[in-house]
Amino acid sequence: MPKSQNQKQKLLLLEKLFREETDDDHKLSLAEIEQRLAGQGVACERKSLYSDIEALRQAGLDIVAEKHARNTSYFLASREFQQPELNLLAGAVASSKFISNKKSVELIGKIARLACKHEGSKLVRQIIVSDRVKSTNEAVYYSINSVNEAIRAGRQISFLYYNYDEKKRKVYHNDKKPLIVSPRALVWKDENYYVVGYYEKYGGYVNFRVDKMIRVEVLEQEAEKDPDFDVDGHCRRLFGMFGGHKEKVRLRFDNSLAGVAVDRFGLKTVFYNRGGSFELEAELEVSPVFFGWLFQFGELAEVVAPASVREEFRQYACDTLKQYGKK
Repeated sequence: MPKSQNQKQKLLLLEKLFREETDDDHKLSLAEIEQRLAGQGVACERKSLYSDIEALRQAGLDIVAEKHARNTSYFLASREFQQPELNLLAGAVASSKFISNKKSVELIGKIARLACKHEGSKLVRQIIVSDRVKSTNEAVYYSINSVNEAIRAGRQISFLYYNYDEKKRKVYHNDKKPLIVSPRALVWKDENYYVVGYYEKYGGYVNFRVDKMIRVEVLEQEAEKDPDFDVDGHCRRLFGMFGGHKEKVRLRFDNSLAGVAVDRFGLKTVFYNRGGSFELEAELEVSPVFFGWLFQFGELAEVVAPASVREEFRQYACDTLKQYGKK
């Protein structure tokens, strides 16, 4: 048989066919495979398909032949990502605040193409990018790439950083002059992506929301070196990624809050049993965000020591209650 113009592409087209159209619930017979290939300008003898399928198996594709009476059907039994994993990835993209609605839809479409088209179309329909608050910064992906490049190269970065005022206008930090930072790590916490970096102006480590950074550039200047910096320890001390003053704090919790304490401080934290309650010690960044977290538990949680932090918390509570005093 004379070879068709697209004969050299046959193996690639055959692999694409198995990846896009087959899975445990969607199988193709040899006749159907021939028909699909013919539709793309590739004619082939059935006996050659046996060797082509075997070649794809040898290359690592998990192609299974399933016999039914006189008929045999073929399908791709496993992939790099299983469907529950793709559902998880797509769900994470849809719920991520730092990813814009437009980019979320685009990324979910790409994730769906990792499954066969039947399951991929279901995934796109099932995962909804809802009305949750999402970033409007479409350049966030390029910012992340630049930060990673700077961390790998040990370089500083410059960027503009903004927040919003009461009229929803962008207000830039540092009089709209670039901030120069030595990035240490990218951290995902509390539904946001942060750059943890040394900021010389403040003489310490600061956390910057990636979706509020624009015009990120990798500089030639070497980053400040700090081999002893522990990014995990830094993040554990923080509440809501807001900085404060570092303190070793002793806290008391009612026993009903044991799960909350484990979630926040980890299983390795020592609990000191006090009957109906327990105490623990943790090094924290004491800030209004920490007080707000503790305040939600009311009388079921208490700052035991040091006295200075107890007083700070008492003052925080009093100032809050003043907002609701009699007019």
